[in-house]
Amino acid sequence: MAENPYVIIGHTRKAHGIAGELKLFIEERYLEDFLKNERIFLDIKGTKIPYFVANVRGKGDMILQLEDVDNRDAALMLQGREVLLREKDLLLDEERELEIVEEETLEYEHLTGFLLIDKTLGVIGPITEVLEMPQQEMAFLTYQNREVLVPLNAQLIVEVDKQNKKVVMDLPEGLLGV
Repeated sequence: MAENPYVIIGHTRKAHGIAGELKLFIEERYLEDFLKNERIFLDIKGTKIPYFVANVRGKGDMILQLEDVDNRDAALMLQGREVLLREKDLLLDEERELEIVEEETLEYEHLTGFLLIDKTLGVIGPITEVLEMPQQEMAFLTYQNREVLVPLNAQLIVEVDKQNKKVVMDLPEGLLGV
């Protein structure tokens, strides 16, 4: 059996805007490899299809523009795909410039995906993302068809049930606009 000459370095997320851009996640250890290559491969039904990178912007969740992908419909066909580089396109250790630094993780980042429950209001919804704001970390979630930010701090958190992926909070009255 032949060795796999490709390495999965990340994946496309959702289409972004109407110009054919895609949200993109690249594993930190492959970020420099990705930025120094002008061509990536996307896995489409088991076939590795080459695409040339026209533009990349943003940090964390990057926005990717591929050559010849210039409308939302084309981008929709590419969302949720593995992003690969050929092994021979990866940088050698001595070619690397960026020092891999252990990223400072957020204190409450592990709560992403947990169900947020308020002592008074009951189930609020699943935490979509934990964001770092200047004053504190915030849980981003949808409540009653609205996107809301809930402050995450020890004073408001009553209980964290890791086994059942639930976090019980005592939210200040009016915080959710109810």
